[in-house]
Amino acid sequence: MKVVLFGAGGQVGSSLLELFRDDFDWVCPQKQQFGGDLLYPEAVYRYLLCEQPEAIVNAAAFTAVDKAPRYLCEAQTVNAEAPALMAQAASELGAYFVHLSTDYVFNGNGEKAWKESDQKNPVNAYGKTKAKGEDLVLKHDSQALILRLSWLQAPGHLNFVSSFCKRLQEQSEVFVVTDQCGSPTSARDVAEVINLLLSKDKNGTPLHGIYHFANQGFCSRYECAQYILRVLKEAGISWASNKNIVRAKTADYLSSEPRPLNCRLDTQKLCSQLSIAPRAWQEALGATLKHYCQEIQ
Repeated sequence: MKVVLFGAGGQVGSSLLELFRDDFDWVCPQKQQFGGDLLYPEAVYRYLLCEQPEAIVNAAAFTAVDKAPRYLCEAQTVNAEAPALMAQAASELGAYFVHLSTDYVFNGNGEKAWKESDQKNPVNAYGKTKAKGEDLVLKHDSQALILRLSWLQAPGHLNFVSSFCKRLQEQSEVFVVTDQCGSPTSARDVAEVINLLLSKDKNGTPLHGIYHFANQGFCSRYECAQYILRVLKEAGISWASNKNIVRAKTADYLSSEPRPLNCRLDTQKLCSQLSIAPRAWQEALGATLKHYCQEIQ
């Protein structure tokens, strides 16, 4: 099965190739190549028509939340216009399209986990471009699958885990917010879900529409940071000793863009369809930290 993968160097893309390189015929256009730069959607569209894949996975995105307002045209092109033409190409080719999205399409109010049917109402430019991308994907390809994710993490990439660890090395006290809640989610676990989705399509039983995936359970950013620090100390990482985490609120930070506070995702729909039970976020994050500790020791 020939699969074109956009974002092969990202957290999910690299996990897909690491775990399932031999399971599919992966074609991974690079940004500097024709059809690989999502800032040129028409080229992406022509590239896909030329390659004629049986499936397309879009794991690429403009994810710099605070830069999105300043580079709105670029964010809109990468997160909405390029996926729209991927979807159009998929529809014309009869290819299965898996497009990755985010919990940031919601406003983050309340404490209930977001369901796929809940109304989108993003609070920042990044979320608005991703929400628009979802709308355009389904407009151009009603058979596409949109997979929303939350708090993605993987070793060797820029994310909350790596950023927090860097701050721990440089500071004796690290301020972390207590009012943002979600599920730290392993990119490897996401890759396993995508593998199942592609396999179902290959077997003639594809899923379509919008689905949520995250590791099981919820925590605040502060609780996540506490867990990370505890694991680092237990692993004997010298610079982790005598460090303190200080409680803070999102409103304490002068961020150019608001952040949704409630990033919980309800995953029952996908788990039921795929007959899966996601790992607890602690187990998934622990696996990432084990890899991280091995690298720095």
